Amino acid sequence: MKLYFKEQAFSFELLRAVSYAGYQGAELGECLAVAANIEEGNFDSWYTQWCKVAMRVEKIGRSCLEKGHLVSAREALLRANNYYRTAEFFLDGSDPRRNDNFDKSVECFELAMSLLETSFEIVEIPYENGFLKGYLYKPACYDPKKQSPLLLGIGGYDSTLQELYFCFAAPAIKRKYACLIFECPGQGEALRKQNLYMRTDAEIPVGAAIDYVSTRNDVNIAQIALAGMSLGGYFAPRAAAFDKRIKACIAFNVFYDTYQSTVNQNPALRKILALPEAEQEKVLIEIEKNNSNLRWLLNNGRWVFGCSKRYEVFHMMKKASLKDVAKN
Repeated sequence: MKLYFKEQAFSFELLRAVSYAGYQGAELGECLAVAANIEEGNFDSWYTQWCKVAMRVEKIGRSCLEKGHLVSAREALLRANNYYRTAEFFLDGSDPRRNDNFDKSVECFELAMSLLETSFEIVEIPYENGFLKGYLYKPACYDPKKQSPLLLGIGGYDSTLQELYFCFAAPAIKRKYACLIFECPGQGEALRKQNLYMRTDAEIPVGAAIDYVSTRNDVNIAQIALAGMSLGGYFAPRAAAFDKRIKACIAFNVFYDTYQSTVNQNPALRKILALPEAEQEKVLIEIEKNNSNLRWLLNNGRWVFGCSKRYEVFHMMKKASLKDVAKN
């Protein structure tokens, strides 16, 4: 489905931003007004225009907060968070604007969550020598004497923790679930602040999250469901294949074989990836100049996987397959 832009990558990301309107994460008019000022295919133009609206809406949110208009403040800050997230999307991982923009996005989100009418808690999940950041929500009807079933939510190749609120947490708490959304390596602060790169054995970080909630007495660890969005549609089934504490699994996007899925969408890659690696890199550099989707795919892959070369991204993708674990 195309929305406003003709180019696939820009159209998809605009549609993604707009889709969070159902939980106050966007306004259609604001998003289309931004799109009208963007030079299609220009990553800097995309960043500049989304930043403008993010800063304007953040200002509205903070003004509402000062005046005691808490619902309006929360909704504006949620939109600002989403617009900041959208702004940085196409930037290279090494771009210094990325961290500054991310920090603004998180600040807006957590300020909005402080105005939430249901329970919200920032948690740190012990992981290796550090932690994975998460947000734990409990429904408005929460009874401390009765443990709530728990939905775990994770993202994918380019998701942020805050984005998972719109996808998983907001709808979950309306349906009387507790919900823990959290970062995996290669995402959000885990990548930006701790240099934790994405890994394909998702059962390790997911297992750490389940270990953490097992120490609490306010959720029902006998009723754990795991949902994964985007490449999380690989991570979630992968984790469920190895961790039997997960009783239900939702793949919101299905990535049975990430490498095959990627080359199927970009058939020209098959011939390129059959070349010697040095040649692969040269050709990929050239063809990404006229393909925004591929340019973003390779830039983001090098960042989240910690690769130095473009062709190495595809080596990592080959590891993200359910071929040998789907039977479990």
